[in-house]
Amino acid sequence: MSDRKLTTKQINTLLITYRFRFITTNNLARHKQITHNSAYNALEILTNNGYLGRKHNKSYRLQNKPASYYLKPQAVIYLNKSDLNVDKEVLKSRYREQTKSSEFVDRQVAIHYAYLDIKQKLGDSAEVLTGTEMAGIEGMIKPVPSLFIKPKKGKRYFAELTDSQHLFIVKKRIRKYIDHYESDDWEFEQYPDVHIYRTSKADQRKLKEYIEEKMDDAYLDDEDFNFIIKP
Repeated sequence: MSDRKLTTKQINTLLITYRFRFITTNNLARHKQITHNSAYNALEILTNNGYLGRKHNKSYRLQNKPASYYLKPQAVIYLNKSDLNVDKEVLKSRYREQTKSSEFVDRQVAIHYAYLDIKQKLGDSAEVLTGTEMAGIEGMIKPVPSLFIKPKKGKRYFAELTDSQHLFIVKKRIRKYIDHYESDDWEFEQYPDVHIYRTSKADQRKLKEYIEEKMDDAYLDDEDFNFIIKP
């Protein structure tokens, strides 16, 4: 398949993969509102023609995990040469996708799933930015949040998916947000709230207590910004 024979739908699939880094058949089907079979065929054709790579080994099968697809160098070169709305600096990082850990891949798939949930709930009433789009925002906290939600009405907020992380990592991230707020690196008028998603009720309670303590220590309150714990 030569570059000029890529269809609009195939280019769109490459752009979705560019945005979310690792995608599954289920997430693509939901994202494009097509059948599972159509999504699978779309991914397999691009894989067979060298545009996408596939992560799916014996451990995936034992865990009943779906294959994950990512941009291969051929796709990165194609997007880089195109006049599509892509960040050339971000594209450079896509050359190393095949080296990413299973934990990293699982996190990207979970972020895509959460994105789809949020878009289903909010529709066109909010813009939802992925790490790919956040990479170009001046003063953004690093590493970038899971997602950045910008409602047309109401306060903006960062979404942090934390179920795959140890609690001490989440606490460290909370401290980093406080430090980032106090640094004044954020150049926009209002600092977004931070929604932390955690399934465990025991962990939710511990995080709320920790947040209250650290916000008090920094003399911050809800007029500055809020941490909001969500299941």
